[in-house]
Amino acid sequence: MPNWDAVMKEAKRLANMLRRAEIDLNEAEKALGYYLFKGCDEEAMTRYLKEMANNPPPRSRRTKNYYGEISRIWQEWSKQCQLTGIDKARAWGWGIRMAKG
Repeated sequence: MPNWDAVMKEAKRLANMLRRAEIDLNEAEKALGYYLFKGCDEEAMTRYLKEMANNPPPRSRRTKNYYGEISRIWQEWSKQCQLTGIDKARAWGWGIRMAKG
């Protein structure tokens, strides 16, 4: 059973970080999809974000900047986040929703 108080607390903190970064939140959702696909493997997520920041698909130049910011946010947020696994994924998803609202 998830600790929803902790999930929502982390989601709010993340939402504030995402809003300040002014990134494309659709890219943050894609990163969440990758995290879930990899079974919530934090090291895989870190590698993925760094790769996307350094060598993004040829969609636009902004994609590289978005992923650079998402990578920075992931690192900063993760340092203080007490959640792991699926609960961390829940908080990331809710953080994106809050940032969109």
